[in-house]
Amino acid sequence: MPVFKFRLQTFLNLKEQFEKNAKNELGLAVMKLEEEKAKLNDILENLELSTEEFKRACTGTIRPEKIKEHKYYVEYLKKEKQRQEANVKRQQQNVDKIRERLVEIMRERKVLENLREKEFQEFKKQEEKQEQQRVDELVSYKEAAKVDRTG
Repeated sequence: MPVFKFRLQTFLNLKEQFEKNAKNELGLAVMKLEEEKAKLNDILENLELSTEEFKRACTGTIRPEKIKEHKYYVEYLKKEKQRQEANVKRQQQNVDKIRERLVEIMRERKVLENLREKEFQEFKKQEEKQEQQRVDELVSYKEAAKVDRTG
């Protein structure tokens, strides 16, 4: 009995490998995004604490050098916050780009799998047709042999 061979199997295998690689890449990119978000949260918490310290330094006994120190540190943290927000945005765009590529690869793989399934169903129909033809020939042969023996 013949074995079904999908003519685009190597291409399908390649798409499956691309999909696997893209999933791994997406996983790494999401992890990196989470790291960048965590860094941003740390900066935000630090900024909040430093802002409170700055406010406290501005009340009660006023020490200009302490106020100046807190002010510069708060300004530095605000710049770091902007820089880190840009990093988060850039990494989010990277994740989105990889995700779009993965979706496209998965779509292409699915098309190939559907084509393979259609070809396999056609192969099965042809096999059944040939099997029925062999059965019919065998029955015809037996009928002819019976007529020869009796006649």
